[in-house]
Amino acid sequence: MSRNVTLRQLRAFLAVTQERSFTRAAAQLHVTQSALTVSIKALEAELGLKLLDRSTRSVTPTLHGERFVALAGRMLEEMEQALDDLEAHARRERGLVVVAATASLVSHALAPALAVLNRRYPGIQVRILEENTGGATRRLLSGEADIALTTLPEPDPAMDAVPLLRDRFGVACPPGHPLLSETTPLDWGALRDHPMLSLGSESGIRALLERQAPAGLAMPRARHEVSSVGGLRSMIRQGIGVAALPALAALPMREDGLGFRPLAPAVFRTVYLARRQGRSPTPATAALVAPLLEQVRLLAQDSIEALVGVEDQRRMGFG
Repeated sequence: MSRNVTLRQLRAFLAVTQERSFTRAAAQLHVTQSALTVSIKALEAELGLKLLDRSTRSVTPTLHGERFVALAGRMLEEMEQALDDLEAHARRERGLVVVAATASLVSHALAPALAVLNRRYPGIQVRILEENTGGATRRLLSGEADIALTTLPEPDPAMDAVPLLRDRFGVACPPGHPLLSETTPLDWGALRDHPMLSLGSESGIRALLERQAPAGLAMPRARHEVSSVGGLRSMIRQGIGVAALPALAALPMREDGLGFRPLAPAVFRTVYLARRQGRSPTPATAALVAPLLEQVRLLAQDSIEALVGVEDQRRMGFG
């Protein structure tokens, strides 16, 4: 059997049992005595039991009323705590955001965005899952992550995604390498004359490169491969070889003193901001996305283009 007991009725009942008076209880709740009486009668009618014995001098709980006092108090307290918690989330005073993202996005977009978020909303927690393309997609679709920042090999109807940024492929080389003798875009064919390094087969960057390599160009077989961009950077620094990478993925290497030269014809990687289809973002997630988009716009340079616009942001529920 369904029940239609309201918080107002519970508050009315508890106030009367505490004050032993309808007059004092009405004053405590800032309602009229007649409104209080209506609430109590409605509660008793809904439960089918008399909860209060009334006399001209006082009001006392019945046997059932005495048993109900403690339970009603706990119910009201738990409900008010839950509502307070929801209101705090709505005000962005607390919340948890889980983000699955590639390493380059973590370093150059998420980390500075978190610094801004901490100043604006110090009660919001963020958990970052550093993943390759396949891992980020799996985490998002399984519900482990609220949003993902990753490449998408092909559209997925289970995800709602907007382009976040686009970066151009280039060759990352150790300092003083012959391929860095000029700054103009380098023909892809020139890579055949140099030992190549590559990310592992699970990497979205490698899969994208294999799919979008210029027509007629067979990518040189990599002499060595490694599973992370950090490991790739160490191998390049040791002079073991060079690697074709998108500009944002190569940015930590350039900051570390390695060289980067764009490749021609141009091949681009697009990174998306994705969430599960049909799932509205929480206020905490929207609070993180705002500074994230600000940081992406700051990354824009010759080989990196910020793509997400205001309308895309609103469509995704982040505006």
